Amino acid sequence: MGGWAVVEVEARHHDVLAVVHHGINQHLGSTHQKFTIIEVRHQIVAGTNYQFIVETEDHKRIQVKVFEPLPHTNQPAHVTAAVYL
Repeated sequence: MGGWAVVEVEARHHDVLAVVHHGINQHLGSTHQKFTIIEVRHQIVAGTNYQFIVETEDHKRIQVKVFEPLPHTNQPAHVTAAVYL
């Protein structure tokens, strides 16, 4: 367990973002169709916290915080916060 670290964008980050796409729109009250990852940070806890900086199809930037539980819990990743930058 530790602090936040900037990591290179990998396929699994796109997978996590796809799982929480609807949750991002719910948090923002929006209907964005596409999120492009600009930056990813992660923090290993009892699962993984992610902080994504994403850009929408209309060039708005959003900070999205996501918690992904450990695999044995069989729980999906979920959005904990989303704000426009």
